[in-house]
Amino acid sequence: MCARYKLAKNPDPTGKNSKQSLHPRVVPYGTVRIRELMRDIESRSGLSSADIKGALQVIADVMAEQLDRGYNVELEGIGFFSVSLTARPVADQKEIRSESIHFRNVNFRCSKYLKSKLKTMYLERVPESRGTLLSFDERISRLMDYLKLHHYITCGDYRGLTGCSKYLALKDLNQLIHEGKLAKGGYRSTRVYSLPLPAMET
Repeated sequence: MCARYKLAKNPDPTGKNSKQSLHPRVVPYGTVRIRELMRDIESRSGLSSADIKGALQVIADVMAEQLDRGYNVELEGIGFFSVSLTARPVADQKEIRSESIHFRNVNFRCSKYLKSKLKTMYLERVPESRGTLLSFDERISRLMDYLKLHHYITCGDYRGLTGCSKYLALKDLNQLIHEGKLAKGGYRSTRVYSLPLPAMET
């Protein structure tokens, strides 16, 4: 499976350009969450999921402490993290005190290593739908390709994958559950769908 992209119009704040230039934009299949990352790391490193989860939590806590102290943080091979601040606009530095300046966001700058790993990524353009909905078989084919690489999928991920409405997405997913081709998990607000576990031999 390769990454997909579409061409989107560049913004035109003035509204004067009759023909706007286009730029490519990745169309994500969905979001890979920590459970899936842990499974992949576990298979490559021999570390247990519990060890990986614990290490990631400690890293997040220590990073927060160092950023809070005013340091930048570098995770080698991933990137650099720094804090940005916000305050009301002033013309003279004497017009504002430290108490009026607050945390705004964490900035991220990608490492050279991570960039180099992505320079050779293979891309394919998402065909223009022109209002034409993928057939049921095409939608299910995309779903099964997705589940070969991911532990589960959400309804929102399935909609992004197939371009169908929420009503049709739920209809498809429930039909596959009824046919025994999908299993349902999670709770109503965090419902997920996965391939069913193989039946135990007796």
